[in-house]
Amino acid sequence: MRERTRWGWISWTVPSDGHLPETPHQIGIIAPGTTRAQRAILHWLTGRPGRRITLGRALPKSVRFSTVCAVIGSLLVGSLSIHAGLAVDVALPAMALVPLLTERLEGLLDDKDATHVRRIQGEAACRYTQRLTTLQDQLVHLDVQSDSRYGLRRATEIGHDLLWDIAALLQTQDTRSISSTLIAREILMLRLVDQAEKSTFGPW
Repeated sequence: MRERTRWGWISWTVPSDGHLPETPHQIGIIAPGTTRAQRAILHWLTGRPGRRITLGRALPKSVRFSTVCAVIGSLLVGSLSIHAGLAVDVALPAMALVPLLTERLEGLLDDKDATHVRRIQGEAACRYTQRLTTLQDQLVHLDVQSDSRYGLRRATEIGHDLLWDIAALLQTQDTRSISSTLIAREILMLRLVDQAEKSTFGPW
């Protein structure tokens, strides 16, 4: 199950009893500064099936599931076209070209995904990041409530930047080795939320 947000997504593995687990198995952070349309595209790219099929021991290289589907589809369409009277020297190149174009397109989509999305995995890293995403969701909520006043919009942007930077750290290092850095970022996020709440609701 995937929860989409303005800053990315949280993916959960729901057990068979239907209860929501406490810790997600993956958190994805979309690059700051993306538009709503760009976020929609990235959500689609990251949500599409990425399955690969191993060709066997004799051919150890794996291929994408979509490429296999393209091969089967092009064979069927090509065979029907030849049967309907299309010249073989026209049909065969087209049948060979479709899988190659599919594989190339999937490669370009993967490159775009890697450039604009950072994934966090592992129980400790996801548990920590989940706390920060909860704070970021509070900033987004306050920003929406305030009709996007500049101060709150800027706080939301800073929070997103912090998530993006933290995702980069957690992709290469474990939480223990960068614990002091993570604590400092969490304190900054807490201050952002506190200032945003005071800006929205005023002093008690």
